[in-house]
Amino acid sequence: MMDALTSDEIRRIDNITCNSIGSINLMEDAGKKMASIILRYYKPKNVLLLVGGGGNGGDSLVCGRYLLNEGIKTSAYIISDVKNNDAISNLKLFKGEIIENPIFRDYDLIIDGILGNNQKTPLKPNLIPIIKDVNSSNSIIVSLDMPTGINTDNGLSLGEFIRSDLVISVEYPKIGLFLQDGLDSYKKLEVIKIGMVPPRDIIHIDEDIDFKGILKKRERNSNKSTYGRASIIAGSKDYAGASYISYNALNQFMMGVGYSYLYVPESLYELYALRFPEIIVSRIKDNSGHIAFDKDLLDKIMKSSDAISIGMGMGVSEDLYKTLDYLIHNYSKTLIIDADALNTISKYGIDVLNNHKANIVLTPHPKEAERLSGIAVKDILDNPILFAKEFAKKYNLILLLKGASTTISNGDIIKISAFGNSGLAKGGSGDALSGILCGIMATNGYSINNVALGSYILGMACEKACKNCSERSITISAISMHIGEVLKEIEN
Repeated sequence: MMDALTSDEIRRIDNITCNSIGSINLMEDAGKKMASIILRYYKPKNVLLLVGGGGNGGDSLVCGRYLLNEGIKTSAYIISDVKNNDAISNLKLFKGEIIENPIFRDYDLIIDGILGNNQKTPLKPNLIPIIKDVNSSNSIIVSLDMPTGINTDNGLSLGEFIRSDLVISVEYPKIGLFLQDGLDSYKKLEVIKIGMVPPRDIIHIDEDIDFKGILKKRERNSNKSTYGRASIIAGSKDYAGASYISYNALNQFMMGVGYSYLYVPESLYELYALRFPEIIVSRIKDNSGHIAFDKDLLDKIMKSSDAISIGMGMGVSEDLYKTLDYLIHNYSKTLIIDADALNTISKYGIDVLNNHKANIVLTPHPKEAERLSGIAVKDILDNPILFAKEFAKKYNLILLLKGASTTISNGDIIKISAFGNSGLAKGGSGDALSGILCGIMATNGYSINNVALGSYILGMACEKACKNCSERSITISAISMHIGEVLKEIEN
């Protein structure tokens, strides 16, 4: 299980621990263990320390001292005046050469100890060319705690950032490593423990092990009625060729659903009928190529569904809003709201989410979240964790905020899912996710862990699909074909 911390929380537990153990002792322990990790991975002959003015610079100097003790040539480049008292003490103890104008490509390993875990403001201009030169040096780069140039709390670039081969985090990784640009700032992560007090506020980072055994066991003595019924309401004349919607319905079957239904406007019925014979395709009353509100049909759908996913390719309309209003306040099981259903709520009124009867999962990307909340995309990306937690708590639902990594909250727990790659940055991936979630909710039930499971399945299917195919050229259809492999691994 991996948990991550914000900069405020790591600073809080660091201050408490320093009062009992002493900051100089913590720095010594951290630097020694950092050197040990480096020597486990690499066999450097010529090392350069990038030394900042704070505690991170002090860690690098201790680390460098232990590398010197192993007979490794280690030099230090003092990038800014060393002001931290413990760092000053360790600078005096450092016996390596102090370099004023290093040629970075001359070193086979560079240790980034410039800023560490308290990075929130744009980089000073003098650091930009240094970072660019380090990144182009072809040297192995190891960052201590955080790659310089990555916001510790939201993962956004602060102007330019170190691209590390390895990050060594103290006690806990920092949340910025798993968000946005932070995902591109390193290849490997190691965490060292130095005896800090336990944290109070943690953010869970999903790992493979979190999903082992999560799926309900399938008994030999069972039938199709045992494994739930999942329904998708989707499509409109504006997206008549939205084959992803049909494919999305098939994804429910891949989750093990007993019955899988797809409801589309009646004028589009023939486009979807028999596309996948496993799917039961039904008509919804049509209003100029968009669904019309139909209470009687909705009653039938609710009665026969353990989970409903709605919104993909539907267009924004008042009839869709009426449909959502009816489902939200009359359906007692899980309702996944995506795409144009989200945009319809944004246009006609978010208050429809109040006092809901359904167990609701919302799956917006940042722009859809902006429309829903009135909070600018920039502000959402500046603090996706706070946004997800507060929005989910306000409306008593599970929010899955899409992005390079996915932030999931039920208003109390926060989970980050960083599986997948850029192959998912294409139209249709959200549709596939909605189908996966619908199937999971129908068979496994409503919970934040099952929502996280949906994100994991799609992300891992993408990673598997890209083993023999470029992320550029992979399609959502090809990705979905690997869902079964992921499920098999979870079951085993």
